[in-house]
Amino acid sequence: MSLSFTGSNRRARNVLITVLAIVLLIIGSYFLFRTPRLTNLAQSSVVQLAPLKTAWANGDVIVVIRHAERCDLSSAPCLNAPDGITKRGKDTAVKLGEHYQKLGLDQADIFVSPLTRTRQTANFMFNRDVEAQKWLAGCKGIMLKTSLETKRPGHNLILVTHSDCIREIEKHLNVHAPEKPPYASSLFIVLGHDDKKPRALGFFYARDFNSDWMNQK
Repeated sequence: MSLSFTGSNRRARNVLITVLAIVLLIIGSYFLFRTPRLTNLAQSSVVQLAPLKTAWANGDVIVVIRHAERCDLSSAPCLNAPDGITKRGKDTAVKLGEHYQKLGLDQADIFVSPLTRTRQTANFMFNRDVEAQKWLAGCKGIMLKTSLETKRPGHNLILVTHSDCIREIEKHLNVHAPEKPPYASSLFIVLGHDDKKPRALGFFYARDFNSDWMNQK
């Protein structure tokens, strides 16, 4: 009787060891192979932002910006059109655009999704009508590829689009953000100076965006 009991304990112990080994393997694989987390650039030092500063000066940057606060999903007052942005969203877009002006837009190509909320955001950011591109609304499966094809050498590319398109480009760059891209947030992608391979450098929330780092040494 005791032999049978001992044998059962041994089998139970072996099963427990096997289960623990599998759990540890799964946990280890997760930390080894999980996609890198995007950096909040507002928490970066001037030294850490140096590659972005250099890439911007060389025209090797793609910026993907989500539109400002949309009217139909907010209790805030609408600007005018129900499919557009709120008055608060307009103020955010204007302020964000001032920072991009300070970064320098002389060598920047700017395109926008044709939807009202993105067009309004871009128009208030850059104080002019921005050329619309249909692929910035229907971006599934093509966002990164088309962005790279659209970008001209020596010119930064600024794209005002939607959260789904930002998620799409994150997926193809094998990175993930801690949350759904907030309104008017900016994802910065840097192209290698020699190989032109895209790398997601990080993001700025609209509330944290500040262009002062561009002039700091």
